[in-house]
Formats: sequence, structure tokens, C-alpha cells
Amino acid sequence: MLDSIILYISAVSAFTWLILIFIPVRWCMSERWDAVNSLHVLIPELPKLSVIVPARNESDSLPLTLPSWLAQDYPASEIILIDDESNDDTKGCARDIAAQYKRDVCVLKGTPSPPGWTGKLWALQQGINASSGEWLLFTDADIRHSPGLWRGLVIKALSEKRAVVSLMALLDTAGIWSRLLIPAFVYFFHLLYPFKKVKELRSKITAAAGGCILVSRHALDKIGGIAGHCNAWIDDIALAKRIKRAGLPVSLSLTKSAVSIRPYRQFRDVWNMVARSAFTQLQCSWFALIGTVLGMLVLFLSPVFGVFLSVAGGSFYITASISISTLLLMSVTYIPILRFYDLSIIRAFTIPFAGTLYMAMTVSSAINHATGRLEWRGSRNKINT
Repeated sequence: MLDSIILYISAVSAFTWLILIFIPVRWCMSERWDAVNSLHVLIPELPKLSVIVPARNESDSLPLTLPSWLAQDYPASEIILIDDESNDDTKGCARDIAAQYKRDVCVLKGTPSPPGWTGKLWALQQGINASSGEWLLFTDADIRHSPGLWRGLVIKALSEKRAVVSLMALLDTAGIWSRLLIPAFVYFFHLLYPFKKVKELRSKITAAAGGCILVSRHALDKIGGIAGHCNAWIDDIALAKRIKRAGLPVSLSLTKSAVSIRPYRQFRDVWNMVARSAFTQLQCSWFALIGTVLGMLVLFLSPVFGVFLSVAGGSFYITASISISTLLLMSVTYIPILRFYDLSIIRAFTIPFAGTLYMAMTVSSAINHATGRLEWRGSRNKINT
């Protein structure tokens, strides 16, 4: 009886991965863009750009990122940084760097968020209120921009007639845990939101990456601004959904032109990043959580378990053969993201382990939600009521 159950589960896992192999849009990572890709396109006059940066306790990040924004060659632009009730000298740090470069940076003192707003979205709203550009670039304080990024993004949006252009910033993979888990994070995100489908207007799939989102003011006005999702915990995806539902085209791409300097050296750094929003991604549904856990057990753990059973002999040899084939199929789908991060393809065989850890992080996210332990980068960021 046990033999048959294990064989059945192994077959289901193998069949699922076989199907996925024939849906390359889910794992091929073909949507990539860098600043140089658009600079050859000639635009007679570029519109004014407002770069809006919510910053909470970012005095360590700004010396590494603000200079890259000040060095951009965009002809008509403004930088608006919102000091979101920081406990450090974020405001003074930004002004000192701007003075060194002899450039103007508008630094706003953020106010407490009103009822119904999350802290980050209220900070963005304050920046929007103070801005004057036809296009708005929402970026995080820990994102370094390559030369020509602003110009290239706006040219991309105009030439492709996109209302939103978003980039998945290159995340840090400098530690053992980050090399194991960060590529897997992008891999799972892409499985859920294939970037090629995001850009198709008829597709219901849509997403954005909050570290770098360019949006036209016209599009923002059409949907009534960000107030329509002011309580969204995953605000980037909420914005993309509202824009696309309004019939406006969006795009999302991998890039190496926007680089996150936030380190993920410790296991808890990645754990906290995922646990903050994973249960929200499941729409806070406990049924969805149970389905996700069972699905990940079948897809990622059962093949490994099947291989270990090969030492038992008998009919388990059939299970082991199926499981080895499943692991090979699984690994093939992981190779494109490893190549993007310039990591050895041997790491493709670590995906079952990474998948198991992400399953645990999702469960942890649900527990945090149930106990009210919602955090944003280490600081309490509950919605004010």
C-alpha cells in the first residue's frame, strides 16, 4: 500500500514538471533589459521626470545610491526624497551628498500615515503631491542606478507605449544563503508572474517590482492615484493590477542596471524578506496556504524522498527512477536564472532544498499574520486605523 502511494505521488510530481518544461514562458527568463538597450532610440524631447524615493533609516544606503541618481544625464528631472520618520540622520545625509555634487534634492519630512494607509504608500503619496513630472519613477533608497538608466527607462516606455515600466533589480548574492535563496526567490516570482505574460495586454497576469517602477502621471490619474490601494501590503503588484485593469499596458523585466545594495548575507535576512508578504500573496487564505504547502511537498520534497527510498529495493527502484527524472526536469527549469546571476549550473540541484525552505517561510508568514507580527524591513509598519 505504501509503495503504491509513494509511486503515485512521484508520478504526479514528474508529470507536473514535464508539463512545465513545455511551458518555457514560466521559466526561461527571456524578458531582460538594461539601460543600453534603449539609448539608440531617438526621442526629440524627453518629458520631465520626477524620481520619488521613500526613505526610512537609510543613512547607510544613501552614500552608495544617491550619487548614482545625481550622476544621471536625464535633461529635466527632480529627485524627491521622503524622510519617512527616520530614527537616523537620513535627511541630513541626503542633503550633504546633494551639496557635494552641487545638485538639488528635495527632502521632505514625512508625516505619520493617516487611517487606512501603509507607511510606505503614504510616503510615496507625499512625494507624488510634491512632484511636477509627466513621468514618475518610484525607487527604493537602496537601489543603485547604472548610467543612463532614467533616460533608457523613459525611452523604453515611450517607444513601446507602456504606462508602467518596472525592473526587477539585481539582488545581492554575496553570501552562502543568498546564493542559495535569492535566485530561487526570483525563480518562484517568475513562475507566478511570467514577465512575458505581464507585457501582454490581454493576459490577466500582471506584476511590478517595487524597487524600480516608472509610471506615467496620466496613467496614475486615470486610476485615481495610489489611494485606491493605500492599504496594500504588496503595493507594487497592486499598482500593476490597477493599471492593467484600466486597459493600460505594463512591462516587467530582469535587469543588471538597477542593483540592490541591501545585503542578504544571513539566513534570517532572506527569511524575513519572504515572510513579510508570502501569506498576503496567497490573499491571506488558509485554504490557499494548505494547498501551497501540499503542492510544494509533492513538487520539491517527494522526488528527493523517492531517490532516498532506492536503498530499500523492491518496487522503490521504479519510484527512484521516476524521482531522478523529476529532479533533472526541475533542474533544467532553474538553469536560466542561475545563468543570469552568473552562478554555476550545478546549483540547479539545490532547488528542492530552496523550495522546502520557501515553503517553511510561507508558513511562517501565515503565523506572523495570525499574530499581527507584520514588519517592513525591521520596522513596524502596520496600517493605521
